[in-house]
Amino acid sequence: MTRRGLLAAATAVVVAGIAGVVGWRRSLFTGQRKVSGNSVAVLPFQNLSGDPTQAYLSDGLSAEVRATLARNRLLLVVAETSSGKFRDRTDDAQTIAAKLGVAVLLDGSVRRAGAIMRVTADLIDGQTGFNRWTRTFDRSMDDIFAVQSEIADAVASALVAEIAATAITTTGDAEALAASGGTANLAAYDAYLRGRAAYDLSSNEASERAALAFFDMAIAADPNYAAAHAARSRSLTTIANQYGAIGQLRTLYDGAVASAERAIRLAPNFADGYSTLGFVLFQGRLDARAAREPFQRSQQLGAGDANVLARFALYSARIGRDSDARDAMARALVLDPLNPLIHRAAGVIEYAAGNYARSIPPLRVALAMNPKMSRAHAAIGDALLMLGQLEEARAAYAAEPAADFRLTGTAIIEQKLGNAIVAKAAQAKLLADLGDQVLYQQAQILAQWGEPAAALGKLERAREVGDSGLIYARNDPLLATLRNEPRFVRLLASIGFDAPTNNE
Repeated sequence: MTRRGLLAAATAVVVAGIAGVVGWRRSLFTGQRKVSGNSVAVLPFQNLSGDPTQAYLSDGLSAEVRATLARNRLLLVVAETSSGKFRDRTDDAQTIAAKLGVAVLLDGSVRRAGAIMRVTADLIDGQTGFNRWTRTFDRSMDDIFAVQSEIADAVASALVAEIAATAITTTGDAEALAASGGTANLAAYDAYLRGRAAYDLSSNEASERAALAFFDMAIAADPNYAAAHAARSRSLTTIANQYGAIGQLRTLYDGAVASAERAIRLAPNFADGYSTLGFVLFQGRLDARAAREPFQRSQQLGAGDANVLARFALYSARIGRDSDARDAMARALVLDPLNPLIHRAAGVIEYAAGNYARSIPPLRVALAMNPKMSRAHAAIGDALLMLGQLEEARAAYAAEPAADFRLTGTAIIEQKLGNAIVAKAAQAKLLADLGDQVLYQQAQILAQWGEPAAALGKLERAREVGDSGLIYARNDPLLATLRNEPRFVRLLASIGFDAPTNNE
């Protein structure tokens, strides 16, 4: 299956669907839910250096301050994707705070001149728009870690003094480093930030491999930099998912597992390390049982990290723990309300639980935020198919930009509508264009066409080559006709899935 992160609207919209979207959106924004007084959004710090290539430094500093604050369990810190929506801010502070659902904003700027930097931080009241305080830090680059700690400590003190919280420990403290996976090595930190910038770009294979090279540089500068090892693991996983040939997958995933395990050994309380290991074990190694412990540990340690919570939620949905999935996703949505990937994931977990109608509104919200998003239209098509709304499903599949998902949906829906020639043409194009990269989708089509033996053959071949699409198999309704087949039961067991109950 080709896609960057598993961990992510039809033209004809029924009235009920519109109402669902409205209800879903209303539940997310201020005015419809109470804003917690300990909630904060760290906006992207502005780069005032006069050099666009230094933007990674201001972005990295705001990200590190955000991560430090998020480790304080008394604070509710909005995730980077949502707060990053306001990089080029034209709205006033009150509007931004309302859209993010927070009580306060932390804004800032970084000006670098050679080895000297000036960091200005402003804590802004979201209700009034007035500054609570402003601090300026003039430091050498060697003191960047101290600056991010000072900012985080000052914000934490301002926000939680009324509830008798203790100040956050400084980034240089051993306990904090164990939780953050951080470094005190400036060269390593600089390379890590550059790697993050390249990874977030994710425009092509070159940018993915550039990110990996920067993370390797960070590790070379500081072999004990746990966050860099975890980032390296995710880079290897992305390269395997998106660009790896079948014969390369095992080597890439083995490297990803080794890097994630190294991150955990170095930082035993680092939530993202456990989350990354669980993700690679599940998606790369196709070992749901081995992934369970690191995912559970990540959820315990990462209550303030939307990405950690979303990965845990998706894993929980795939193994049939619907309540755990929904609880984790609800918190992820609070922490990252403007991230379309989180909304898409919310729809996915409802679909996995068999709540097809409830899966559609969050998917439509995701598309409203990012109309070019892949896999959301197809996910809506799948839900509409399960609801028996075949013409609407056809329109949703036709709108899907990802060819593998679009062609799979088209082959299934056209067969259902009696257009066998069109269905066969879609299947043939899928095979011609992607071949063994889409063995799982081939099995979905064959199962829906009433060819169980052929579908099982494709699934068994997918297991042999390590097709990560198999993480969907346990509760995929497109494979429901195979559920009682002994070969299918053995396949699920080989992945570490418990057998679905009759209610699933």
